[in-house]
Amino acid sequence: MNIQSFCEGIKLDPAAAQQLYAYRMDEEAYEAHKQYFYADRGSFFESVKQTTSYRERLLYLFVRFGVDAYEEYRIRGISDEIYYATFSDIEIWSSTCKRDFGEYGIEEYNWLQEHVQLRLFRLGRLQFQPIALDRDLEADGRKLAKHQIVLNVHIPAGEPLTPQGVKKSFELARAFFRGVSPVYVCHSWLLYPELSKVLSADSNILQFQKQFYIYEVDEHAREAEQRIFKR
Repeated sequence: MNIQSFCEGIKLDPAAAQQLYAYRMDEEAYEAHKQYFYADRGSFFESVKQTTSYRERLLYLFVRFGVDAYEEYRIRGISDEIYYATFSDIEIWSSTCKRDFGEYGIEEYNWLQEHVQLRLFRLGRLQFQPIALDRDLEADGRKLAKHQIVLNVHIPAGEPLTPQGVKKSFELARAFFRGVSPVYVCHSWLLYPELSKVLSADSNILQFQKQFYIYEVDEHAREAEQRIFKR
């Protein structure tokens, strides 16, 4: 795997790809960044943010980290289709960065660290991330214990959230995470119950809500405003 094949595989915007091809960082500097990232991610991000054009640098580094992760995908027998689909988030967030800050780069660096460490995978329309429950939970008559491993569901931007696509993703997740109980959790503005007052009954969002039991509502979250009104 190399940078050009990676960019083509995730369908990175051509202008962002050209920026990457022209970016200059010698291998010694890259390896130092990589070791720092895996040793202390919090300090790593704070350090990079102090540099000029840090978003552009983070785009370059995450692409390189993604390229390096390919070998581990092969060792685990994970398909190229899942590999490219998972890392297509780099294209989504690079384009979002261009929209919000006027430059191709990465601002959502805390989120993308999950991808390069193989802790999150995109399977069809949805992304899945094994996590441990942070509490004992009883939902829809089922008891779940604190620390039980479940699958955290994320909804990447860019495509319709059709019921058929959602169903297929859950089927893919059951096959992919064979050692994890098929229990799914999701923290998203798309699950807000009051949306039923403003959306038609057959909307994709309300159909998605039916897949879940709503056990808690966070009235202070600002995700809806950010997603709808674009920062």
